[in-house]
Amino acid sequence: MSFDFALLIRWPLSWCRKLTASGFSTKHWSNFAERGSVLGLRSVFVCYRLLGERVARLMLYPIVGYFFITGRAARTASKGFLRQVNLKRGARIPEPSWWDVYQHMLAFGQSGLDKLAAWMGGFDRARVDFPDHEELERLTASGRGAVLIGSHLGNLEMTRALAVNNRLAKVNAVLYTKHALRFNTLLMQANADFGVNFIQISQLGPETAILLKERIDRGELVVIVGDRTPPGEGSRRISLVDFLGKPAPFAQGPFILASLLECPVYLFFCLREGQGLRIHLEHFAEQIDLPRKTRQERLQDYMQRYARRLEHYCLIAPKQWFNFYDFWRHDAARNPDKD
Repeated sequence: MSFDFALLIRWPLSWCRKLTASGFSTKHWSNFAERGSVLGLRSVFVCYRLLGERVARLMLYPIVGYFFITGRAARTASKGFLRQVNLKRGARIPEPSWWDVYQHMLAFGQSGLDKLAAWMGGFDRARVDFPDHEELERLTASGRGAVLIGSHLGNLEMTRALAVNNRLAKVNAVLYTKHALRFNTLLMQANADFGVNFIQISQLGPETAILLKERIDRGELVVIVGDRTPPGEGSRRISLVDFLGKPAPFAQGPFILASLLECPVYLFFCLREGQGLRIHLEHFAEQIDLPRKTRQERLQDYMQRYARRLEHYCLIAPKQWFNFYDFWRHDAARNPDKD
């Protein structure tokens, strides 16, 4: 059987070009077109099936190294975030090294391969540590639905893949439509179940709330991230909360949605530890209550609590933070689709 090694290289190169050319900027995150060849993305199938996961990971080192050297914008954004982490930790020398920046970029590439491995059934459940699994089992056994608020820290998509593949729970993932369309297409080709209960939206509205309420009432889980401000008109619904020592814009939508769904709310983080994963599940509220008279104050309190827990896990695994743009830039967070 003949094998085209050039095809193998094409996917990571085009994928890393997306990382350096479009992901690290001060614009609103939703305004970046996803880059990379569809043909190149598909080549990762060949890599996994013919060469295996280990070889695919080894390929990332020189490829990410090339874009580390040539991608000034990437280095700047990564260094800025890691510097803020070091300042929060009270480091004697807050300036991160170039090796730290390289590892941060490499972790992003590795997370993409982890997602692909999970949806292709190549990630062993034995490598997943879930100390709070009994809490989730009690919830699903009760027949009650719940909202799980996650983030772009770690690898949230891995947990959905594992849940779907092992029939652990019905998980509905709510994501903005403009993000990672080609990569999501690749994951759907890896496993048709990727598209099941995958809800793509342009903004949270009444129709979305009604749809999700029906699923909550059926005892299903709804996963939404809380660390990205919405695009377009929804970008006006943000609040500034303290995050790593600076005011940062966070979306109100996930918390307003959770209040409308009238169900338990959990925080959910999935971090890589060595060659495995550790899932953190925290009860956040039995129900988010936003009374009319104190609505803004209560909303601000919920959002600050979320930011504190996100900060906690960021300090544990800062190189697994995959919001590669100026997270603290207020005007970028409010920017509708103009750019």
